[in-house]
Amino acid sequence: MSSPSRPPGRRRAPGRVKRLPDGFTRVGASWAAKSAAGLCVVGGAAVALTVPADLAGAETEPTAAVAAVDAGVAAAVADRSADAPAARSARREAAPAAVAPEGAAPVRPDALGVAGIKAVAKPKPKPKPEPVASADAPAGAQAPAAGSWDGAVSSKCTNIGLIPDAVRLCSAVDAALSPSVIGGRRATADEHGTGQAIDFMTSGAQGDAIAAYVQAHVSEFNVKYLIWQQRYWAPGEGWRLMEDRGSPTQNHFDHVHVTVNY
Repeated sequence: MSSPSRPPGRRRAPGRVKRLPDGFTRVGASWAAKSAAGLCVVGGAAVALTVPADLAGAETEPTAAVAAVDAGVAAAVADRSADAPAARSARREAAPAAVAPEGAAPVRPDALGVAGIKAVAKPKPKPKPEPVASADAPAGAQAPAAGSWDGAVSSKCTNIGLIPDAVRLCSAVDAALSPSVIGGRRATADEHGTGQAIDFMTSGAQGDAIAAYVQAHVSEFNVKYLIWQQRYWAPGEGWRLMEDRGSPTQNHFDHVHVTVNY
């Protein structure tokens, strides 16, 4: 069963409706809010009109308590300024004098001369070592300068049966030192028999010079060894003493013997 339709509009709350007594009217919520707001505005205006007047009076007319404080501060400042120099002098006089601790004084160094530098004696120069003669060269021997031979073959070396390197060495020694007699090949079973050995007949300083010259040109002339004054020398070995063979000639005191490699 459908309920009857109701026309649109305001609905009445269920239950009985209480009526106000005669002489009262219904007050709406909106009207009450507006009335309260109006009262607040009126009260605020009244406060605004009263407070500025008090504040203005406070700014222009300070109270007695504030004036008394200001006067006391000013008097204290004046007294401090007037008494400041005397007070500072009194405090300085009353303060104890500073005393340096013991042992704190600087130590003056010993006088060391100009700019603090001690003079030192100049050391004596060490003596230069004496020149030592080579162990390979005979005493007092001086070899002629290298390249003194111009390559020309000496007539003393051409017809004595020497091999080519022996001829070249013989010619170089003759050009540099000119020994009076040169011996070459002979019928023996040693290097003289093969033409490898040369005898430069000489003695003394000239013999020393020939031995030194040969030592200085070992590679150039393919030298194997030499004998002079009963001593034997070979490249890389140095001098060594030979046994006594009995005579000055056999001990090579009157000639320098040189053998070249074959």
